[in-house]
Amino acid sequence: MSKSKVKTFPQAIPIVPETPMQNVSPSVFSDDEIRVRAYQIYESRDRNGYHADADWSQAQIELTEMLGGK
Repeated sequence: MSKSKVKTFPQAIPIVPETPMQNVSPSVFSDDEIRVRAYQIYESRDRNGYHADADWSQAQIELTEMLGGK
């Protein structure tokens, strides 16, 4: 009798720096990271309207601010 093994994966834990990083540029983030945040912004508008460029820019700004950049 063998038991079936279920693979479990650890949940992603966001890494938050202890001190804010200065002069963080949007290029620090991968396109995938920015794309995910931009899609979240799109969904927060109930998927109303197509503002991909504005959503992308807003995602870059938010991610940069999250790390203490300006």
